[in-house]
Amino acid sequence: MAYDRAVGAHVDYLELDLQKTADNILVVSHDENMSRVFGIDRNIKDYPYRKLNIYINQNNESMHSLEDVFKRYQNSNVKFMIEPKGDDDTKLLLQLIKKYQLEKRVLLESFSKEALITCSKVSPQIPTTQLSGDYQSLSLSKYYANNFYSEKTANYLNEHQKGYLLWGVNTVDQMEQYVQPEAGVSGILTDFPIKLATVLHANDAFKRHYESVSYPSNNISGDILLKNGRRVYANQVKLKENKLYYHVKPNLWINYNDLKNSNDFAPQAKTGKIILRKKTAVYTDPSFKKNSGRKLAANSAWNYFAVKKIDGKTAYNLGGSQWIRQ
Repeated sequence: MAYDRAVGAHVDYLELDLQKTADNILVVSHDENMSRVFGIDRNIKDYPYRKLNIYINQNNESMHSLEDVFKRYQNSNVKFMIEPKGDDDTKLLLQLIKKYQLEKRVLLESFSKEALITCSKVSPQIPTTQLSGDYQSLSLSKYYANNFYSEKTANYLNEHQKGYLLWGVNTVDQMEQYVQPEAGVSGILTDFPIKLATVLHANDAFKRHYESVSYPSNNISGDILLKNGRRVYANQVKLKENKLYYHVKPNLWINYNDLKNSNDFAPQAKTGKIILRKKTAVYTDPSFKKNSGRKLAANSAWNYFAVKKIDGKTAYNLGGSQWIRQ
């Protein structure tokens, strides 16, 4: 649903993190383990895809294969920014890109210069992005990306005809600063595309491309699940007054609120900081069946990224397959 909303907001790119299953299927997942998002302690690389996509997250969605994502959005205008994790992943990724004729709609990214050089040699028509590292040594990469702004970096990259991308730009103040031409930023990666579109709409240079209230529909291709359990095919998605709609038949649009969009079992994405009252054991899933053997000190502070209510108590995810309870 997050990707549908982003496509409805007419973002330029979807950024996809990849993992590979035991049967060599590329799936879209930031984490190597399913615990934080799906509430089950399973490493993706250790199981075949058919044993992973049976689990449902908080939005009532199963794990998506990269091929399913390509199929869903192949008729839209959105592009894909993808980080392959290794040589085998790169080979599988390039095969899928070729299969769906997406060479002109993909931007490859990596922290490894060697991996990007390999990608450029195999598919020179696909541009690449160097993540962090030395911005003065980009080799064949067209873009450089990091998570903090530097005027010195921006000036150097602009002088050498390289693009400068910033990730983690999630506040309005940041967005307003970096969309200014004098900042020298080529692109912004954000968790809040609608917020960014609103900022762009207020800027005369972008106003004709971004509408703050209503967006033209965009093509997709895939099923949606209704509250009554029925699956229906949707071929368009659009945003109107910050509400997501799906086109399912001529002149019939279904509101996102009519979908089955919650799962009580799965953890809820939520961030914050917790201070431990006492020495606390770390478990590998929110059911607390498997102790990791690690303990955290009393009065220590930890960031959390998901929560789950269990028997009146709150379980906190500290990243990956690390869970504690208070």
